[in-house]
Amino acid sequence: MPYRIRWEGHGVYRRFVGPISAAEFQQAYAEMVSDVRYEGIRYVISDFLEAQPGPDISKRDLAAFAKLERLRYFDSPDTVHATVATNENTLAYARYYGSLRLAHPEATFSTVAEARRWIASNPRPTWRATKWHAKSADPAQAAGP
Repeated sequence: MPYRIRWEGHGVYRRFVGPISAAEFQQAYAEMVSDVRYEGIRYVISDFLEAQPGPDISKRDLAAFAKLERLRYFDSPDTVHATVATNENTLAYARYYGSLRLAHPEATFSTVAEARRWIASNPRPTWRATKWHAKSADPAQAAGP
């Protein structure tokens, strides 16, 4: 299988290897969103460091996939998505995909460590609200020490 999905505490790490066909990319997405853990995740890391787009992936496929992702937005509205890639073809697809008005914040990085730092520094509104409610009804106190 050209990908592996690893569920983490509040998110999912997807690692792709070798040439990835449109069908395989779609299969990885379908497997991820059909898992009961998907609802409410906070991040997705898609690691393409050892992968490249297969010859059958087109911009049309990416546009259709972005539309599908927008339709699934309310399953996990506070998710951020980090793409990790260095291959020029993969980066070109990531830039195009990022230009399609995605439902979730999206950024591209050259290392998984950079992606994780961005995720940690990018709290979404629901995360802040949850933290705020847990600490205090006073927003000044919710900011913490």
